[in-house]
Amino acid sequence: MTEVARLNGFILYDGFLSGYENLAREKKRINEINVFPVPDGDTGTNMVSTFHSTLQVPRVTRSLSDTLGHIADRALSGARGNSGIILAQFLNGLARECVGKETMSTGEFALALKNAAALTYGAVENPREGTLLTLLRVWSEEMHRLGAKIHDFGELMLEGAHTARRALEETKEQLEELRTAHVVDAGASGFVAFIEGICRMILTGKRPEGRKRMVLSAPPAEEAGHEVPDDGMPLSFRYCTEALLGAPVPAQELREALTGSGDSLVISEGRDKTRIHVHTDDPAGIFLRLRDFGSIIEQKVDDMHLQRESVHRRVSPVAIVTDSIADLPRELADRYQVHVIPQKILWGKDEYLDRVTITPETFYPYLDAREDYPGSSVPDPRRVEQVFSWLSTHYDSIVAIPVGKALSGTWKVMDNAAKGLRDGGYPISVVDSRLNSAAQGLAVLAAAEDAARGVGRDEILERLERRIAGAKIFVSVATFKYMVRGGRVSALKGFIAALANLKPIISLDEAGKGIAFGASFSSAGSRKKMLGIVAKNAPRIGRYAVVHASSPDLAQKMAADIEGVLGKKAEFISEISPAVGIHAGIGAVAVAWLPD
Repeated sequence: MTEVARLNGFILYDGFLSGYENLAREKKRINEINVFPVPDGDTGTNMVSTFHSTLQVPRVTRSLSDTLGHIADRALSGARGNSGIILAQFLNGLARECVGKETMSTGEFALALKNAAALTYGAVENPREGTLLTLLRVWSEEMHRLGAKIHDFGELMLEGAHTARRALEETKEQLEELRTAHVVDAGASGFVAFIEGICRMILTGKRPEGRKRMVLSAPPAEEAGHEVPDDGMPLSFRYCTEALLGAPVPAQELREALTGSGDSLVISEGRDKTRIHVHTDDPAGIFLRLRDFGSIIEQKVDDMHLQRESVHRRVSPVAIVTDSIADLPRELADRYQVHVIPQKILWGKDEYLDRVTITPETFYPYLDAREDYPGSSVPDPRRVEQVFSWLSTHYDSIVAIPVGKALSGTWKVMDNAAKGLRDGGYPISVVDSRLNSAAQGLAVLAAAEDAARGVGRDEILERLERRIAGAKIFVSVATFKYMVRGGRVSALKGFIAALANLKPIISLDEAGKGIAFGASFSSAGSRKKMLGIVAKNAPRIGRYAVVHASSPDLAQKMAADIEGVLGKKAEFISEISPAVGIHAGIGAVAVAWLPD
């Protein structure tokens, strides 16, 4: 047995890597026993992902303090899920206890573990016994007791691992959910696997297989979803929401700001960042409150309801995917299990997820109030890969229908993300819709309805192409102001148009590029011109929709007028997404249709 009297940065890192590799081998089993705080079946995946990020440090040195500081920073940035953020808080507390230490004895390090576990308890809003928190407390207290008389880290870790294993078995009797399911706590089980991996490395002195390739390596393929078991019980909250703030914020202040907004709240403080995890029905409200505490540098929102429905009650073997530029009411997206990947909204120093962490209700009221103006960006490529990977495990094929290629780089992002699956023989298609907004939403809805009726993937694609070819959208813009601020129109043209009080009507050509279709000098004139366009195309209009930017009355009036012309109701009336509203602006109203 290798004797280790003092712990340094190299030994710590190699021990963590060995722990990670042992945890990764247990990932599937840990996912299967996950029932608390929600039965989302991804604790193993989240812990593996968290520790993988944790180990992507810029350098490993002999200094325990420096190495652990880098590990703690990476943990906070890469933490995923409830257990992941608890572990990030524990590692940040441990780093704080080890500041300035080149090496540490067993007694010194064991005391740091105990203090870090105590800090972690304070990070959780309602700590429950029988969870990862309990195991951290019991294990660290025993390590502290043993550290005073054991002076070899191998022996200390071995004795501590026995204690952790006993504490794990006791969790099934400490929590009602675990007792009912006859399982131990998943997060606690994952941490025991991690401890046992560390123990093996220190006892044998054998450096892990992944030592050279781990630092700054690409992340492993991982699932994007929560595997929520179908236990027949409704979820307390729909969205698993996480945020990373670019500043340290006292946990108590955040807790007070987020009171009543959800459950499973965990707040982890680092040296210069703070991570928040909460289950909520209002992600946008969460991020609106968090904006007051500093820059939001990272965010993640998982729709646990949609994931559970897709796994246990999927409506089709073909997954239909789109992006948030497609205007489609959530009720319809839910009914047909349409998977919507959000665009990013960039506003000042903050970044939001379109329709998720910023919605029309939290976007339009600030569009005129703030001096700075928002912009938009394509979805995160890594996130798109994760969504496609997860869908490929639950569906026979995927049809993705993003905003038109000529309008955004989103098609390219999705097509690149699909390449790995496609090269592996999985049937996935990324269609150039040549559409946006309500026209894109109607095309997505039609494809999803086809899928739900049992239409095969190839025929869905054929029908989709015919619909796209005959689809149209016309947008009545109330003022050039927003197009100028959004960069779509030069300031000079905007100024001239404003002097003339021009109100443009925008459309898309056959290639999906934006074109100026016409203009009027009043709102009434715009509505009359739009109705004339509808009447002229009436024989070709099958189904239509009306959308608006913070102008529901105008949209209702437009829909009523069109119903009078066509003799049928709109498929839906909804609000334009913030990503489109940046350019269309408040007061815009659009009508779109698919061919008969």
